[in-house]
This record gives sequence, C-alpha cells and structure tokens, in this order.
Amino acid sequence: MAIRAVFFDVVGTLARFVPEQEELLVEAAATQGMIVTLEDARKGFAAAGEWWNRVVGQRYRRVGAAERHMLNLEYDRRLFGAAGLDMAAEQLSEVFRELLRRGRPSRLQTYEDAPPVLDALRRRNLVIGVVSNMGRDLPQVLEELGLAGFLEVAVSSGEVGVSKPDRRIFGEAIRRAGVAASEAMYVGDLYDSDVVGARAAGMVPVLLDRYGLFERYDDCLRIASLSELAAFAVGDGSRPYG
Repeated sequence: MAIRAVFFDVVGTLARFVPEQEELLVEAAATQGMIVTLEDARKGFAAAGEWWNRVVGQRYRRVGAAERHMLNLEYDRRLFGAAGLDMAAEQLSEVFRELLRRGRPSRLQTYEDAPPVLDALRRRNLVIGVVSNMGRDLPQVLEELGLAGFLEVAVSSGEVGVSKPDRRIFGEAIRRAGVAASEAMYVGDLYDSDVVGARAAGMVPVLLDRYGLFERYDDCLRIASLSELAAFAVGDGSRPYG
C-alpha cells in the first residue's frame, strides 16, 4: 500500500540542541579530569533517552519533587554509565547542570536537511506531521524553528496525555491525517520510543541513525540522514529509498 502521510519526531530528528547536550557532557566531564568522547556521549544520551521515554514519560509531570529528583538521578546514572563514565551520578550531575545554568544554555535549531526534505515530501501531496513528547507549547516551538509551514498535523504528549511509545499518540496523528495506519510512515531517532511505538500503531517505522548508534537493529528501515528520504519524494511512494 502506498504511503500517504509521513510523520516525524522533533528533537533529534528535525531539530537539535545547540550547543548539543553531548558537547556539554564532554565539557562537564573534563572539569572533573575525566575524558569522554563525543561518540560515547551520544551513546549515553541515546541509552538514557530510550529508558526515559519507555519507563518515565508523562509520569514525570504527575510526581512530586522527591520522586522527580530520583528519576533525574536515574536518568543521569544511565547516561553516564552508557557513556563510560564511572563518577557518582550526583557529583557529575551537579557539574553538568551547573554548566547548563551558567551561560551555556542549549537552544533548539533545525537540522539543515529537514526543510528541503519536508518541502519535497509536501510537493508530493503527502500529509506531513510530527508526533512529539513535548508539551503543549509544541506549535510555538515549531513556529520558532521555521517548520510550522510544512506541517498539517502536530501531536504532542502534553496535549493528548500519553507519550511515545504509547501507540495512542501515534493513533491520534493517524486519525487527524485521515489515512489508514498502513499508509503512514514515522521517522524518529530512538528505537524503543519511535520504531516500537509507530509499529505498534500499524505505521511503517523508519529509524534515523545520524551517528551510527543503532546498527544492531535490522528489523526496520534505517537511514543516516533525512536526505535519504528525498528519493521517496520522487519514487513510487512505497518506501523511502532504494
């Protein structure tokens, strides 16, 4: 069946933080005399992000301060462990978060490959949308990123009350697009929250692996750049490349 709608994750797929949190982790570790490569930092954030989206998600908004603190520490513990850092989570967390507070805040910036691909897909008369675990401010964020004009559907966890990988958030996007689940493709940069969730909703999942972190996954389409979707815009509509 031909694809009629293509949905995207936002952070890590269409946009990134600048400076990247991975860069800030490298700096924070260096202040403590520890060396971590940018590649290992990326592995750390990927692992921690998968855990967070799979286990925590919307629950974070409903818990008290003490539990939030414990969840943040567990996130950092998983982050640092996957990055190869053996420093106690609380100590490095303090350094990392202080770096964020003191003059190095991150801001979202659109990836260069996003606008041309979104435009190419839109010109093929496909429904283009996003499904994100962001809050209700998603429309404002998309406007500031210069992406709103490409999109017909934007669904956030803050709006619908469930987070990826819950298939219901994907189902809401499908409903708004007015297509069958099998006619919808979803592109995201995390396997557990993006691929697993989209597949559970009946969509065609595509894993965006910009840094080669997910070579172990061979049960879905995997691309290294959004530019690889450009072939989809001029192809037969059934797959993003090849």
